[in-house]
Amino acid sequence: MTEQVSEPDHGATGRAASVGRWNFLKYGAAAGLGALALGGLGGAAPAQATAAGPRRPAQSAATGTRPSAVVPLPGVLDLYINEGYLKMVDDSLVYHRGFGDRPTELRDASPSLAVVPKVFTADGRLVESRTYPLGAALPPRGTPLPYGPDPANPGQYFIRRNHWASYFPARTIIAEVGSTLRFRVHNRLAMDHEFVLHDVGPNHADAGTGPIAPGESALLELPCPPAGTYIYTDPTNAPVERTLGLFGALVVMDPVHQWDITPGKASFERQWVWICHAVESNWAAIEAAGGTVDPLQTKAVPRYFTLNGRSGYESLAMTRNEALNLASEEETLVSGYPRQLDVRQFGEGTTAGTLRGGQLVRLINSGIVYHQIHFHGNHLWTVRRNNYHWPRHDGYVDKEGHVVLQQWEDVVELEPMDRKDCIIPVKRPPDSLEQVWNARTTDWEYPMHCHAEPSQTAAGGMYPGGLVAHWNLKAPIPGEGA
Repeated sequence: MTEQVSEPDHGATGRAASVGRWNFLKYGAAAGLGALALGGLGGAAPAQATAAGPRRPAQSAATGTRPSAVVPLPGVLDLYINEGYLKMVDDSLVYHRGFGDRPTELRDASPSLAVVPKVFTADGRLVESRTYPLGAALPPRGTPLPYGPDPANPGQYFIRRNHWASYFPARTIIAEVGSTLRFRVHNRLAMDHEFVLHDVGPNHADAGTGPIAPGESALLELPCPPAGTYIYTDPTNAPVERTLGLFGALVVMDPVHQWDITPGKASFERQWVWICHAVESNWAAIEAAGGTVDPLQTKAVPRYFTLNGRSGYESLAMTRNEALNLASEEETLVSGYPRQLDVRQFGEGTTAGTLRGGQLVRLINSGIVYHQIHFHGNHLWTVRRNNYHWPRHDGYVDKEGHVVLQQWEDVVELEPMDRKDCIIPVKRPPDSLEQVWNARTTDWEYPMHCHAEPSQTAAGGMYPGGLVAHWNLKAPIPGEGA
């Protein structure tokens, strides 16, 4: 694993440049975050701005120049608000914006519109890594290998406890409890933008930079929130900027309990982050032409639906691009060896070093469409929603009409901006016949699709731009006696 390093600025003079301001939305000085800029919040003038570090002198957006790559600062993540065109599953090019790792231009063939996964560690480092825990064993093609056969349950295996790393998709930022999150956000576009982490403050308040003028930069520093699943976006003209691509996920882990959702809660073999999104190409065309979308006047009709940035056969790892297929298998396509599991007894093992538990799937809806995530073969056990732990007993119905209770779910409802943490048991399907189960020699692949029809029939056909995946129940290992 290597430290995160931005492209060096060899032309920098070393002179400290000013930034727009510090601004913490709805967060409050009581959180102990230092200087609080009241500008834009109806208060007094901003506090003294903090230098953003050495960089090339930035001219105003009116001259057509944009912020260049800055000299990296230890422990600080630089995010560049860029624009560019991305190829969709049908080879169409659609205009996007995004929080990138490096400055790129509109016509760049490979625009940086999604941050490569980074880890804020509890000891103050910023590490670039697609996998976490850092230094843990990497599961081959994303599939954790078992500890060994389970003699009491033919065709099933003991699972290793606290052993395998998990792969994370682009747009994911990982933070360890006890770390400090430090961001420098550089606006390279022609209008104000901002960066906001949602629900990370006291009482689930947001924290953000406030509006960043064209050609300017802003710093944001805050203590790491509790372990959980969060979303970051640009809320400007909501939900337009988010829909255009200015979004991502923050996953917070307890470094002492790296294979638990939180201490004392469900343990897992490995975890998967599923970021669902909807691409509205009409909105994109309006903004690319210099217009401003009014979401109330121009009805959203998304054409593409992505899972970790991919659609249709690309999400299913069925392309001629082996690197793309491998990334889908490592990051998205849930896979594991079957185990005997009572999901009500999370984390229990019968042999030293083993786990009777499933795998964690963090379902994140950053888009504007309601999704209904449906797995075949195994139901999911929903543990919590938006970082609120659901009870195992004495459930209730919330004000929106949802049943709040840990339960088996055939279809997991996912509203826009929802995050649900679920366990897939990776167990023998309950309807598999004994003779068929004992005779299997190949992997069993089960589909995952969304029951919300728009995400399946987009662009007028069978899943071409749809949100779809599968999960893989691995075949017996030859010679393992299972």
